[in-house]
Amino acid sequence: MRLIVSGGGTGGHIYPALAIARAVKEADASAEVLYIGTRTGLEASLVPKEGLPFEAIPARGLMRRGLLRAPGSVLLALRGVAAARRAIRRFKPDVVVGTGGYVSGPVALAARLEGVPLVLHEQNVYPGATNRLASRWATVVAVPYAEVARHFPKRTRVVVTGNPVRRAVLETTPEQGRRVLGLPLDGRLVYVTGGSQGARVLNEHVVAALPAWLAIPGVSVVFATGARYHEAIVEALVGRGLPVVSDLPQESAAGPGRPVARGPAAGEGGKLVVLPYLERADAALAAADVMVTRGGATTLAEVTARGVPAVIIPSPNVAHNEQEFNSRVLGRAGAARVVLESELAGGRVLEEAVSAILSDDGLRLGMRRASLSLGRPEASSELAKLVLAAARRGRRRTGGRQPER
Repeated sequence: MRLIVSGGGTGGHIYPALAIARAVKEADASAEVLYIGTRTGLEASLVPKEGLPFEAIPARGLMRRGLLRAPGSVLLALRGVAAARRAIRRFKPDVVVGTGGYVSGPVALAARLEGVPLVLHEQNVYPGATNRLASRWATVVAVPYAEVARHFPKRTRVVVTGNPVRRAVLETTPEQGRRVLGLPLDGRLVYVTGGSQGARVLNEHVVAALPAWLAIPGVSVVFATGARYHEAIVEALVGRGLPVVSDLPQESAAGPGRPVARGPAAGEGGKLVVLPYLERADAALAAADVMVTRGGATTLAEVTARGVPAVIIPSPNVAHNEQEFNSRVLGRAGAARVVLESELAGGRVLEEAVSAILSDDGLRLGMRRASLSLGRPEASSELAKLVLAAARRGRRRTGGRQPER
């Protein structure tokens, strides 16, 4: 089986595409995969690290500027479609998968023009512009929740699969997670992250709320700040007299570099671990009793796969406010407290929301059950089944041969 995968620009499109490619290769060891992206997108560096062949095509976003105001982008898009068609003719895929981002638009249209089955995966509750358009040509569209279907044309075949979750997130135990993080095996843990780059507003309000959380007996906090904010956050916390540990045990991965311990009483197993980036996010997810985070689709898929009670502060700096839409699904189910940036009130609201969950065993248990009810740990295998089925149908339609080009 031969598969072309495309999705780019941000990790939210790239990581699901890579997860689908891995799942297909696990289901069919003979599968060959080609990833199509752009030279300027994050995929250009991430995909080769996965050991997958990578081909770049020209592509640029159109939707925000409008077609009439972006004639250069239209021309580039046409060049992208032509390049994608050439790649399809050379590689001869049985199926094409698109996960969103502007690069997957030309690839999806090329699949349609070349008569190759197209499978789309949408990660968010409110679909991106590329997937909404390309759904008209798709054999099937995979979505995280049933309510996403209403945003696609009525005749679109929509299947609820969830978003792919890394195997380590599913398999790491709470005990393993605490050992990786250098924390005691008992007590409660708050895991804070604004994503791989960090989030300034979230960080500032967490700094204000931290003293109240740490005043609760037995509470530890792991705080991934983002590299650009790390030094300033550590200085602010040390200035408040908080014992900050900026290191993990020797065998753990904390990301680039190895930060040094700072502040009074710093040392292994401290109550407050502050890192620029947490490579072993699976360890923190496994051990966490409460998570404070943004509303990215992949993050929330991991949260619900593990059943972690969450306080979500969706980023307002996204194209279609999709993080709030994603977060509200968990909020309505009782799995999370959703707090908009405009509601943070200097850290007081965040402080009270997390403290309430930490202090109420019954509330935490109810949120955990609600979260698990939304989780789809089997998403990767379900997506692989859809892709393989689309490939089989395509081969039957052409008598087992690729259509003439």
